[in-house]
Amino acid sequence: MAGLYIHIPFCRSKCAYCDFYSLPVGSILKKDPGSLSKYLKAILTELEMRAVEINEPISTIYIGGGTPTSVPMPELTDFISSITKKTAAINRRFQISEIMEFTIEANPEDISRETIDSLRKSGIDRISIGIQSFETAQLEAVMRRHDSNTSLRALAALKDSGINYSADLIYGLPGQSLDSWSSQIRTLLDFEPPHFSAYLLSYEPGTRLYAQKERGRVNEADEQTACRMYDILIKSASDRGYDHYEISNFSRPGMAAKHNSSYWNLTPYLGLGCSAHSFDGNNRRINPASLVSYMKALDCDKKTLPFIEEEETAINKVNDYIITSLRTSAGLSVPMIIKKWGDTIATEVRTNLSPFCATGGLTPLGDDCYRIPEQLWLKSDSIIRDAILEAD
Repeated sequence: MAGLYIHIPFCRSKCAYCDFYSLPVGSILKKDPGSLSKYLKAILTELEMRAVEINEPISTIYIGGGTPTSVPMPELTDFISSITKKTAAINRRFQISEIMEFTIEANPEDISRETIDSLRKSGIDRISIGIQSFETAQLEAVMRRHDSNTSLRALAALKDSGINYSADLIYGLPGQSLDSWSSQIRTLLDFEPPHFSAYLLSYEPGTRLYAQKERGRVNEADEQTACRMYDILIKSASDRGYDHYEISNFSRPGMAAKHNSSYWNLTPYLGLGCSAHSFDGNNRRINPASLVSYMKALDCDKKTLPFIEEEETAINKVNDYIITSLRTSAGLSVPMIIKKWGDTIATEVRTNLSPFCATGGLTPLGDDCYRIPEQLWLKSDSIIRDAILEAD
């Protein structure tokens, strides 16, 4: 099975912490009212040109951004319907038509029962909504557009509609106390979402939030506070019956995100649009993080593929697997490493893992599989750093 990722780089405004490639939709439309249509058409062209890269059925589709729902709804649903039809045509080669999961990202201010129904009719069966916080002051601190009441209305609409959905929260926000964080989780889990994600706020260079920190206008949560917030998070989720299956992801039993999980087990995926990444099982391809460059490649008479290709060595691929697998409850499988890369590399991995097994940094799962204990996931980078293999 394979995944399909589509990047819609347009947002109504840039959040202070965001380092993804995105552009203000208002400014883009002011310069060229037809730019959204041209971009969506370019993605469909790219899919047609790159369909030959897909060597197994597409089982999941994910439309991310940016904010995909910043595109006017009639235009967006027409685009989704086109993607659904083109994907079905690709899958007919494999005598499979069913998509296991079709997700779109959305912001609370874009969600209503009417919107949900329109998205569902076009093929969407899962919505990922960026709540981030239920306290308006915290949202304003990171330049989110919505307020608490908007989030509550959006979650109520999602729950009442019966559609599968996920909601994001952020901890370590400016002005967020332990009590405030506990309240955030309770409020979200009272809606009983099938899935939710919770991320520790990251101060990425180049973002407004990073610049504010450098100027002393905001303070990053210290390690002790972040760890206490993480402990509150995992206990609250466990008490409500959620599976903690990846460092930032929680689900009701059987409701783990199928598309995102494919990134962690090396499932091939095709990425379309500006800045999108692809992985065919051997090599990675990266589209330019530039609307101009992307459109120039696909909008000319002699259409060219926009990506650059990165050949990965066996060591790089193993390290990708180590980094992703050790952030999950499934953990790292040495038999999988043997199957894909051979006994010699598997022996090197075991040697690097051995010290952590002795100190409790890794827990054996049986069948030569290992994982980092849940309580240590927030500090997993130090273990992963020593577990990865050195390049020749």
